[in-house]
Amino acid sequence: MRWRSLGLGLETSALPDDAESTLRSRWETAAFGSPAVEVRVQTGPVPPRPQGAPREITVSNGHLSVWCAADEVWLGDHLHLSVGPDGDDARLTAVEGEDAPEVAWLLAIVELQRLAGWVPLHAAAVARQGRAVAITGVSGAGKSTAALRLAGEGWTVLAEDQTWVHSATGQVTGLDRFLRTYADSLDRFAPHLRGQVQGQDAYGKLMVPLRPPQEAAHLGALLVFGLPDDPETAERVRAVWECSGVPLLDSARRISAQGLSRLMRELKIRGTGRETVLAQVEDMTGTGWVATFESGAR
Repeated sequence: MRWRSLGLGLETSALPDDAESTLRSRWETAAFGSPAVEVRVQTGPVPPRPQGAPREITVSNGHLSVWCAADEVWLGDHLHLSVGPDGDDARLTAVEGEDAPEVAWLLAIVELQRLAGWVPLHAAAVARQGRAVAITGVSGAGKSTAALRLAGEGWTVLAEDQTWVHSATGQVTGLDRFLRTYADSLDRFAPHLRGQVQGQDAYGKLMVPLRPPQEAAHLGALLVFGLPDDPETAERVRAVWECSGVPLLDSARRISAQGLSRLMRELKIRGTGRETVLAQVEDMTGTGWVATFESGAR
């Protein structure tokens, strides 16, 4: 089975049906141009791990030991990813008969998306009339609440905290399936979404499905909770790197550095707060908004 995920074309027919279905339900997207990286997912033994202590990585509620060597990465005991020196010939090997943890698949696919020119941002993203703004900050800063309030004002929520932007074009999308919120916040800020709720998550938050936008959106600004309104260059650089995470592969690190450098040149990056974020989003997508990225996707 071959399917698309942002800039990837994945061949996953070697996986068991349940594993393939789980992977597709989490990562399959509409096509964004021709695939920049073709990925063969296979099963079998993985090469011996490098000597030395692993890196310990925590993502959401998952924890994983990772070993890195140039353009190879061993993700726990069950997944191995290797790519060619130019970010091509990507092969993802799963140990046959064993289930890799979700965090291992997450880290593998994120690395591959980086190779395809897509930058992950731990940020909410909203769009209107093709103009998008991302909102980031430490956990609990107010990203989800800001997204909910903007949904109440008629904005399309692209992502709650899993935003992806194509660094060469500025095209932005999200890979969250739901916006999660407590009932009192939903009733206060976006009561018209009550009828769309599809159950609750493990924390008791209501799950409001996020629907694909009707038109392509391009990112013009990044608002950062906790930064001054007009941050210094070093503050902008640190904020962008912190919300994009640390690549594992040498090729992904090089491609990510180029992409983030461009984003920092092209985006308006400003500080924000709970009381100012809505007005800033409106202002930054108003008549002065200019999309400087090239049109189209890679």
